[in-house]
Amino acid sequence: MGSYFIYDSINMYRSDMTDSEGQMSDSGTPTFSTGTTVTSHERSSDQNIGTAISGLADLDAIEYAVGSSATANAAAVYFNADDGISSGTIMNFFVDTSRDSGGSGLTNKGTISAVSSAGWAVTDLTETTGTKFFVEFTGSITDNVITEILIGKKLSFEVEPDVNVQTKRDYGTSVQKSLGGVEYALNTHDAQEISTISFQNISSTFKTNLLSMQDDIKGEAKKFLWYDGSSFHWVRLDKPLTFTEIADGRFSTQIVLRQQIQ
Repeated sequence: MGSYFIYDSINMYRSDMTDSEGQMSDSGTPTFSTGTTVTSHERSSDQNIGTAISGLADLDAIEYAVGSSATANAAAVYFNADDGISSGTIMNFFVDTSRDSGGSGLTNKGTISAVSSAGWAVTDLTETTGTKFFVEFTGSITDNVITEILIGKKLSFEVEPDVNVQTKRDYGTSVQKSLGGVEYALNTHDAQEISTISFQNISSTFKTNLLSMQDDIKGEAKKFLWYDGSSFHWVRLDKPLTFTEIADGRFSTQIVLRQQIQ
């Protein structure tokens, strides 16, 4: 499987998004209605994989209503442990412009199956434009294991990055000097890995796609998911993208990514 990003393309991390807890009417082509069902449902989209939702029962659901029409083709969910379900589908995704699709019920756009360990679970969605994005839970998922739900777009790399991927660690350390000349250090956080991936020759199409992603995540503002071909990384852009035209319609660039602690 090649490398890719999954990022917020629907503004679910913006102030014009409203998230509501509720339930689906059935397991076929359901309709959504609000209700007090999911505990701390707002934690599902707070850009923090350290805060969890709980109280999940069969047919419970969360609605993400965005301010204007947006398109999604992927979803990613972070689990901090085994979900407590042995097998089968545990989450369904729906996209529409209403809670009942004009009375005919919502159409399933993708699913996530049971997970047995901590980490990210991802799925491709049928690419759909809408203003309401729903996730339905099936079965009784163990409390406090789902900490983040990201619905957005998947940007697959057109070529793999150059082999000289650079990594370093930042400890947030600031060395200061007292008036007497004694040095002391302030350490503000645990180590964050910073990765620099380089592309020496990409198309104008891939450049445009990268710029669209940068616009959607507002540069360094939003966290997103990077899959490097073998592992998932919860990251931010560490600095804006810069492109160099190396030939007609061909470009080079470096993408600097900072690991997020939560």
